[in-house]
Amino acid sequence: MRVLLNDGSSLDIREEEILYFSSYKNAIFVHTKEGEFVLPTTLSDLLAAYKDKGFERLDRSNVVNLSQITSFDSERKLALFNDQGQFATVSESNESRLKRYLAVRNHGKPPR
Repeated sequence: MRVLLNDGSSLDIREEEILYFSSYKNAIFVHTKEGEFVLPTTLSDLLAAYKDKGFERLDRSNVVNLSQITSFDSERKLALFNDQGQFATVSESNESRLKRYLAVRNHGKPPR
């Protein structure tokens, strides 16, 4: 995927490097462990392109790579990606779905 850098140049990012996509003030950003980059598209287009690759929309401002989530903070409703403080917000309506996904991924069975 080609993204834009602050100086106007571009950079190629591999899918497995993507933590999540977010929108802010009509701009789309792709977040990696190395930083965030501008992406000239919409979240709806990204979800359509990446849904079959394990990405889901967890609230109206992001599309998340579920395999990159390391934990979930249910008190603050945040999907956490690493120890560097990167996170994506989770809507109340998607919280139980994310918890089920993480339980199956981590333990092989859904919570009761």
